[in-house]
Amino acid sequence: MNRAIFLDRDGTLIEEKSYLSNVSDIEFINGTIDGLKLLQDKYLLIIITNQSGVARGYFTEDKVREINQYIENKLLEKGIKITDTLYCPHYKNGIIKKYSIDCECRKPKTKLIDIAQKKYNINLNESYVVGDKDSDILLGRNANCKSILIKNSNYHNNEKSDYIASDILDAAKFILKLKRGGHQ
Repeated sequence: MNRAIFLDRDGTLIEEKSYLSNVSDIEFINGTIDGLKLLQDKYLLIIITNQSGVARGYFTEDKVREINQYIENKLLEKGIKITDTLYCPHYKNGIIKKYSIDCECRKPKTKLIDIAQKKYNINLNESYVVGDKDSDILLGRNANCKSILIKNSNYHNNEKSDYIASDILDAAKFILKLKRGGHQ
């Protein structure tokens, strides 16, 4: 079975922008490239992201896919292969009727991880969810994964994570230390 790192996108890999809708606004957070390089030989790298801006009418699913593809391509240029990117376009209080539902794929619900687990034969107990919000930490708990909270402007840690990291590089070092027999 494979192991995976389920990565939040905004505020974790790239700088948080209010409802990001333009690739020119994408900025990778310091430590992202080096951290992902450390992890990619031992873990599948899968992005799991809530994109409620679709339901809110701020942008389309095509725009979300364009941005996700741009991120994957930029990472590939740096030698990093993202296995998959899965997103939830729903928000129950949205204005676009088709997307204004209480779905099973919006974090902290686990449908997107369930899809990835089946598609890539992932051992969830040996996998991590890494993100900057309590919903990411709850996702990890709900999916029986370990969780790492990235400490940034969204930092709350109301939901207790397994580790609090300053960035993806710090998270990667923690994960790999555990795998070499280190401690939490």
